[in-house]
Amino acid sequence: MEQVVEKSKSIAVLVDFWAPWCGPCKTLTPILEQIAAENPNSFVLAKVNIDEAQEIAAQFQVRSVPTVFLVVNGQIVDGFQGAQPKNAVQQFLSKHVSLNGQSESKPDPIQDLIDQGRVSEAIRTLLQDGSDDSLIRLAGVYRDTNDFQSARTTLEKVKNSKNSPEYKSVVASLELMEFAMQCESEDELNSQIEQNNNNWEAHYKLAIINLVGGNPESGLDKLLNIVRNDRSYNEDAGRKGLIKAFEMLGKDHPLVPVYRSKLAALLN
Repeated sequence: MEQVVEKSKSIAVLVDFWAPWCGPCKTLTPILEQIAAENPNSFVLAKVNIDEAQEIAAQFQVRSVPTVFLVVNGQIVDGFQGAQPKNAVQQFLSKHVSLNGQSESKPDPIQDLIDQGRVSEAIRTLLQDGSDDSLIRLAGVYRDTNDFQSARTTLEKVKNSKNSPEYKSVVASLELMEFAMQCESEDELNSQIEQNNNNWEAHYKLAIINLVGGNPESGLDKLLNIVRNDRSYNEDAGRKGLIKAFEMLGKDHPLVPVYRSKLAALLN
């Protein structure tokens, strides 16, 4: 009542019903967090774990997750189910609240093609352009379809933008995703940690799996814990992993400045 219903009488509240076992939730929640961080005066985000708040989920008649409702003046005014790309969430919100920089947003025909499932057409368009920006974008498309070899081959064609944040993000994500694919399962790694909580290799592998699997906050927490407890593990792998994670997520991700500060506090 206080955090949603009463709060919504002064500012719109976006309620995200999620569960820790829900894969699409791990994709959607960071997007909602990022948009909320970018628009602090437009709406606030409330996250409800349905496993811990079953009564609230029942009151909202939530039957699957993720389910998102927008509450204004104590009433549900709109909602959607399932994971959505960032631009779709922004379009949903823009029907009810004013988003920062909304007037400056430009259409993204490549993302539109991808959202429509026309990935091959998006690839052809980017290939025809051939600029560094398009090649980096193309490498990201290949990465997202798990075609890592094509992604790396495409990155080799980039000429003048290898120091750009976008290039570094794709390179870092490729490296971390390929590493994660070689790791044991999460259950196996958790079992190893239960047997020996100082098994930093298992902690590290689990962190990378979380990072690339749509749960970046958990991954960053685990890497920070390695830095806190054992800087000597694999030549300071916890700190190096965090830097690589920052590159992958990009400076605009809301978690990056938070964990940069936490890392700096530990190191200093």
